[in-house]
Amino acid sequence: MSEDLLFEVHMQWGAQPVHLQASRAHELPEDAPVTSVHIVALLGGRVLVVCDRRGVFGYPGGRLEPDESRDAAMTREVYEEAAAYLNPEYNLFATMRIECTSKLPGRTYNHPFTYMGLYAGTVRSLDPIRRDPAGIVTSRSLFTLDECRKNLQQHDRILLREALQKLCTQPTGRRAVARFLCCEPVEVRQVLKAMREDSA
Repeated sequence: MSEDLLFEVHMQWGAQPVHLQASRAHELPEDAPVTSVHIVALLGGRVLVVCDRRGVFGYPGGRLEPDESRDAAMTREVYEEAAAYLNPEYNLFATMRIECTSKLPGRTYNHPFTYMGLYAGTVRSLDPIRRDPAGIVTSRSLFTLDECRKNLQQHDRILLREALQKLCTQPTGRRAVARFLCCEPVEVRQVLKAMREDSA
């Protein structure tokens, strides 16, 4: 098993069964298209999350439209789902390989698998929440670390840990991470190590 593999899980996305493999990454893969982007973003010591129609919390983002750049898709999707404006200095920290494990009638499958780009960053500001045009997201929240532990699925908690690690490499990121973790900047590495051991 690769040391960069973060998790592997089989689950349902609506009616679609999928096999997901998330790995640490510094650049996007080229063996299949990147069809969606999501972000783990901090604001004021909390992490931005959205809730879907099933009551499941996750990170904002979504699919690229035809001929749309990844940055444009990120800006559009994060605003549509969470009415949030991102600071431009967000960075890739992982990719998720997405394989549909069965073909549903009436759906087109152009590739054996695709990728999701996963980014770490910060939120510049929020507008009042609006209705998601896709009708998938029903609400937005800003979670503390304790709320993340209680409300996020295990694989999303792993992504949170990795995103925090990535944010620490950015100029203002360590302070944002320290605020989220409720610790001093010099203690961030130790707290992240404890998070890694908790999710092992």
